[in-house]
Amino acid sequence: MTITTRKKLTAAILSAAFASGAATLATAEEVTIGVIGPMTGPAANTGAAHRQGMELAVKEWNAGTAESVTDNPPTATLVFEDSNSKPEVGISAAQRLMTQDSVDMIIGDTLHSHVTMALMEMAPQYGVPILSAEPVSSAIADKVLSDPERYEYYWKGNYNSDGYGQAVHGFYQWAFEHDVIEEGNKQIAFVVEDTDYGLANAEQIGKLFEEDGWEVIATETTPTGTTDFYPQLSKLRGLAPDVLISVFTLANSGTSFVRQLDEQALDASHLAIFPPTRPEFMEVAPEIADGLIWAALQFSPEITPAHQEFSDRIKAEFDAPANYSHAHAYCTMLVALRAVDAAGTTETAAISKEIGKTDYECLIGRMQFGEDHTVRSGADTIPVPVAQMQNGQNQIIWPENVATAKAK
Repeated sequence: MTITTRKKLTAAILSAAFASGAATLATAEEVTIGVIGPMTGPAANTGAAHRQGMELAVKEWNAGTAESVTDNPPTATLVFEDSNSKPEVGISAAQRLMTQDSVDMIIGDTLHSHVTMALMEMAPQYGVPILSAEPVSSAIADKVLSDPERYEYYWKGNYNSDGYGQAVHGFYQWAFEHDVIEEGNKQIAFVVEDTDYGLANAEQIGKLFEEDGWEVIATETTPTGTTDFYPQLSKLRGLAPDVLISVFTLANSGTSFVRQLDEQALDASHLAIFPPTRPEFMEVAPEIADGLIWAALQFSPEITPAHQEFSDRIKAEFDAPANYSHAHAYCTMLVALRAVDAAGTTETAAISKEIGKTDYECLIGRMQFGEDHTVRSGADTIPVPVAQMQNGQNQIIWPENVATAKAK
């Protein structure tokens, strides 16, 4: 079946069903979901966590222990493909899932914004629903808003870069006002990985600080997986920023940066984005990262009973403790499964419509989508709290109403 034929047939079936007054199409008894993520390459550990989280969700769904929409939800089957953190590999993976495995929908990329920017083009080309998981780049949502009709079947399962931007900016506003951190000369700098994720965060955060009269004095970019930051830190030492923001998706980059930052004795308030969510970072954090401020602590088994209970289930199933990527992947998969269940069919338009209607309280917060097809962030949806490493344990230090400790 050609792509055009598939889309026309979908529309015709839906039109007939609605015209006849049917509430839904014939009940879908089975659904096959393809998943694309970094199963190999520099982000393979995160890809493994995504796979485990989604596998647990499907196991519990098929066993009837997950929260379904109807009393007779469809049985789910997963097919995994590797993106190797590369857009072109992700595209090939999507083509295989569609042409060889005949999947009903795709979740991908599970991690990378730059891979998702390519994959989202497959939704209109193949007429298949695509839901990404952890990618946050606002550029993805901007594409949806620029052409809503083209991207009607694509959905972004994480908040935009401005979610981080608002959290980081809001935290520093509060910290300056309460004399937790000194403003200094109002100069901010960034060291970020050269991806849509890193660049989008730097852009969003920098813009908010500039509106407050701050100056962005440097935005240093490095390839994904970089572990040598001495050139960037030497430059920044001469510039002497008051605030330094780092953004990396790999734990080894985060640990190397924190170690080298300490060695360089750079006198700036440092806030890290993402690496502390990774268990590989936390294994060495007590010796390198005491006092580190970071965003965002959205999965905290040590202080949240529901997260601990989920971590215990992951441990029992895969003999590994859970992290944020497990939890986000689990919630993303349940959003997909609940949409198919609510649609009562595997037809693309019906599934897409139900994804857009999602209002589901999951482990990481309340999952709802905005007009940009992106999960919302905020106090009433997905919170983005700022944390600090204190005596080997993460504590939420902002916002104050959910803080578990005072900032040091």
